[in-house]
Amino acid sequence: MHEVVTLEGWSSPFVEAVTRTRFGTCGSMKMQPDGCWDVVIFRNGDTTTVLRTGLTTSTVTHDYAAGDEILAIAFKASSFMPLMPGEMMRDRGVVLDTIGKDRFRLGSDVLEIPTLKTVDGFVRKLVRNGNVEDNRVVASIVSGHPMAMSERTLQRHFLKTTGITYKTFTQIERAQKALGLLEQGRPAADVAFSLGYADQPHMIRSVKAIMGVTPGQIAHS
Repeated sequence: MHEVVTLEGWSSPFVEAVTRTRFGTCGSMKMQPDGCWDVVIFRNGDTTTVLRTGLTTSTVTHDYAAGDEILAIAFKASSFMPLMPGEMMRDRGVVLDTIGKDRFRLGSDVLEIPTLKTVDGFVRKLVRNGNVEDNRVVASIVSGHPMAMSERTLQRHFLKTTGITYKTFTQIERAQKALGLLEQGRPAADVAFSLGYADQPHMIRSVKAIMGVTPGQIAHS
């Protein structure tokens, strides 16, 4: 059995969600693309690992043991780290150097490893130090109200900041929505139609490629 705690009410222009998971048994889990990049804290016994991930375009499997804990800080696609911009981080993870049990290094800065209670202050410090910034052009694209620029300029901003094209981003968003509806028990044909897929096979291929599951597997899970 797992204990999952999600912080609600985030109004930050930088953070999409914060989730802490504590595992009561051994096993594995699929980490599916969500259009965000993350700072992830893995705690296993006396070992703490700080991982910076980029946006992912396919599922990653993570093995865990009883007692493990994961704190995941999911940053919005419009946020970026100048030291590790999205164009360098697509489908990648970088382990950051830790100092002792409670600090880690990010560029020239030494930061405290956050907990669920301190994550708000941690994010504020990242922003204050210039470790995380916001690309308003990308934010405008994601909101559906792009700034008045050429299509080429908009696409260049998006790719540099996120590491993926806007088309790929929308494919991930749509696959996420499809997965959610399928998990609610909606018929696959209805989901494909409501989300604008060409047909049901097109939706199945897309969800399998991005989320790593098929409607049949979801129905039997």
